[in-house]
Amino acid sequence: MLNILKKELKDSFRDQRTLLLTVLLPLVLMSGLVFFNENLLSPYEEDVYEVAVQDAQYPLVQKLLADNENLHISAVDNVKETIEEGNAVAGIVIPADFEEKMAAGATPSVQILNDLNSQNSTLATSAIEASFMQYSQRIVTEQLAAQSIDTAILTPFTLEQVQIVEGDLTIIMLAFLIPLMLTLSVGLGLSTSAADLIAGEKERRTMEALLMTPVNHRSLLVAKWLTMVIIASMTGIITLTIVFVEIHFFTETLKAGISFGSNALPIALVSVSVIISYSAILASALMVTSIFAKTIKEAQTYSTPITMLTLLPSMLMYNVGINELTFTHFAVPVMNIFAVFKELFFGIVNIEHILTAITSNLLVALIIFIIGRVLFFRVKWVLAK
Repeated sequence: MLNILKKELKDSFRDQRTLLLTVLLPLVLMSGLVFFNENLLSPYEEDVYEVAVQDAQYPLVQKLLADNENLHISAVDNVKETIEEGNAVAGIVIPADFEEKMAAGATPSVQILNDLNSQNSTLATSAIEASFMQYSQRIVTEQLAAQSIDTAILTPFTLEQVQIVEGDLTIIMLAFLIPLMLTLSVGLGLSTSAADLIAGEKERRTMEALLMTPVNHRSLLVAKWLTMVIIASMTGIITLTIVFVEIHFFTETLKAGISFGSNALPIALVSVSVIISYSAILASALMVTSIFAKTIKEAQTYSTPITMLTLLPSMLMYNVGINELTFTHFAVPVMNIFAVFKELFFGIVNIEHILTAITSNLLVALIIFIIGRVLFFRVKWVLAK
C-alpha cells in the first residue's frame, strides 16, 4: 500500500495542471481575499470625497463642513449633472433662504444627492449627514440657551454599551473568513486530483490493470484515499500559512486583530488537526463521486456542488456569538470548523469542543469511506463501460 501511495503522490504532483489547480490557484484566490478584506476593514480617514454645491450656497456649505477634512467642496452650476458626469460623488442642495427660515423657526429641507450603488458616495453621504447633525445640535443648543433653558433637557438619560466579550470587528471578520478560505481552498485543491485518481483511471482504462496486480483491492483504495487526504491537507496547511504570513507582513488592520500570545503553538496544532479532519471528509466524499463518474469531467461536475456546500454552514455561523455556541455547532461536520476557529480567534482553546469537532469529522469521513469501499468492490462502478 505504501508503494502505491508514493506512486499516486508522485503522479499527482508531477502533473503541472494538478499543481496549478491544487496549490497555486487556491493561494492566489486566498491572497486576493486577504488584501480585499484588509482594504474593506481599513479606516477611510485619509480618503477625500468630492462634494458639489451650488455657487450661491458655497460659502454657507463651506462653513458648515469646514471641520470635515474628508470632504472637498466644489461650487458648480448644476449639482445633479456634476454627479452624473462623475466629477463628484455627492452633492448638497440648500434653499436660498435656508438661514432665514431657521431664524424664523421653520424647518428648511436640505437635499443630499448621491449614488447608493457607489461606496464612495455612501461614505461621503454619511460624512455630510454627520456634519449637518452636529450643526443642527449646535443650533438647538443656541436657541435653548437664548431662552434660558438648560440644554440637559435634550438628554434625559444616556445609553452606554459595555462589550463583555473581548474582540473587535477585525477578529469577527477573521474568525469567519479564515475557515471560509480554508474550506474553499481545500475543495479547489482536491477536486482535480480526486477526479483523476479513480475516474481518470477508468477513463484511461488503466483501472483494469491495477486491479489485476497482486495488490489487495482494499490497500489500493486506502492508498488512493490517503493520497487525497494528504493533498487536501497540504493545500489547507500551505494556504493557512501563506494567509497568516501575508497578514503579518503586508497588512495593518488585519494584523492588529490577531494576537494569540502564548496560545500561538496550541492554536497552530489545533488548526492543523481541524484541517486534516476536514480533508478526510472531503477526500471520502470526492472519492465516492469519482467512483460514480465515468470520466474526469463528470467527476468534477459531481464534486462542484459538494465543494460549494461549505458555503452553507459559513452563512449559518456568521452571526452566532462566541457565547451562543452549543454542542451542536461542534458536532455537525464542516459547521464545527467555523465554530472551532471562532473560539480560537477569541483566544479560547477548549479541548472538549476541539475533540468533539475532530471526532465528528473523522466519524463522518469513515462512514462515507465505507460507502465508497462498497461501491469500489462492485464491478459496475469501478470498471469503464
